[in-house]
Amino acid sequence: MMKVNLDTWDRSQHFEFFKHLDVPRYLITVPLDVTQFVKKIKSQKLSFYLSFIHLAMTEMNLIENFRYRIINDDVYLFDETHPSFTDVIEGTELFKFVTSNMDDDLLTFIRKAKQKSLDQGHHFLDVNEEERFDVVYITTFPWASYTQVSHAHNIDKTDSIPKIAWGKFEEVNGKLIMPFSIEVHHGLVDGLHVGKLIQNIQSALEK
Repeated sequence: MMKVNLDTWDRSQHFEFFKHLDVPRYLITVPLDVTQFVKKIKSQKLSFYLSFIHLAMTEMNLIENFRYRIINDDVYLFDETHPSFTDVIEGTELFKFVTSNMDDDLLTFIRKAKQKSLDQGHHFLDVNEEERFDVVYITTFPWASYTQVSHAHNIDKTDSIPKIAWGKFEEVNGKLIMPFSIEVHHGLVDGLHVGKLIQNIQSALEK
């Protein structure tokens, strides 16, 4: 990671403005067309959840703004960020937080993510992993579609880790449509960047 020089940073004025707000984070929810992606994943008999995590994280890492983090009032740029996702604790109705490093290869990522979850067992979270800043918090709500979502959180002006979530995809006019939500810190990420990410994710879903 690299410490950002706030004196020469091109968005230093934006950062200074938004970091003083009581709630500098904002959340956007949009519908994504996952028709082609679902067909491809099903044909390969892969996990939709882990496959979509890999796709979304790949696109987020390509946009610099999603790799900024606030640490002790300074801003750092990470080379790469990794998913910290919710997963079901086998044999229960409970969930756990699992952090697994990214890999360029989808199959390798899925294999390692499944193994990381298996190794964690019934533990709710790995405290050491939760101290990382180079992550994106990820969850899913596969039981129903939705139009809005919120996350449990403390009021922390320096909370700069993005959060993404998505719900159940449903057929709409012959297409499979899935709600997708992203929450970010406005001092680091503008609507332009969120819009670019959403467009890039949609394009990747159609490949």
